Amino acid sequence: MARRLGVTPFRDLLAHSIAADPTMRAAADALDGVLNAATRAIPNVLLYARLAHDTGFVEPVPMLPPLTRLADLSGGLAELSAELLDLLAWQLHVEGYEAAVNVQAKLELISGSLVLHRRRGTPWAVRNGLETALRLPAVVPEWYQYGGKPYFFRARLDVSGSAWDESMAADAVRLIFDNKNVRSWLDCLETYSTNPLPVAVALGGVSRTLTRPRIWFPPVTPPCLPIRAAAASRSVTRAGISPVGPAPRPPRPRRMAGFAARTITRSAICPMI
Repeated sequence: MARRLGVTPFRDLLAHSIAADPTMRAAADALDGVLNAATRAIPNVLLYARLAHDTGFVEPVPMLPPLTRLADLSGGLAELSAELLDLLAWQLHVEGYEAAVNVQAKLELISGSLVLHRRRGTPWAVRNGLETALRLPAVVPEWYQYGGKPYFFRARLDVSGSAWDESMAADAVRLIFDNKNVRSWLDCLETYSTNPLPVAVALGGVSRTLTRPRIWFPPVTPPCLPIRAAAASRSVTRAGISPVGPAPRPPRPRRMAGFAARTITRSAICPMI
């Protein structure tokens, strides 16, 4: 009958010749606590499985069923501690490990160290090392892509929103020299940051109404006077008030327009050849 680690009492593993002995049964029961603790600690030895779990890497070959059951009994694979990460980085000769900006960068550097060692000396290795350790977008154009000298290349980092300082610049140069090939030379390390400005578009209009008060009298019909022996006469009285002022100015509509803009800051570090 098959027995499973972690769930089988040690008493069941005793031979029939001694299984009935009370002393041996008591000794077997006393060992259960020690053996179960040791069995549940086995998943902690699975360093590479835990590394793949922490980085989200899907393993092409899953763990063996007994190890999977032990990991489930232990509450899942435990995260790697900082001390274990340092030991793994030393064992795998991870370049640029000290320049990693956070724990996730260290995990990715260790998990991808084998692939990086195989492709070291290529533009991919330089770009991947910069992006993984510094967590910044990087571009590595070669000399024929920007009209430079043969066997030269540049590295360009987008430092927008990051706390870029002198120490990070030194780490970037060290990462480049660790991953480039011997015959290639660094032309310069360029950094640029982009800060988008808010966009505002508006259209304003102003209207004005001018009122000019006037006093108006209707036309007066001349009175008809009777004709006598004397001569006839008539009188007409007209009055009007018309204030004189400046001519009204037509309203001038005001237009307001905004536009999108951004500021770009660039810097370059050129090593002495």
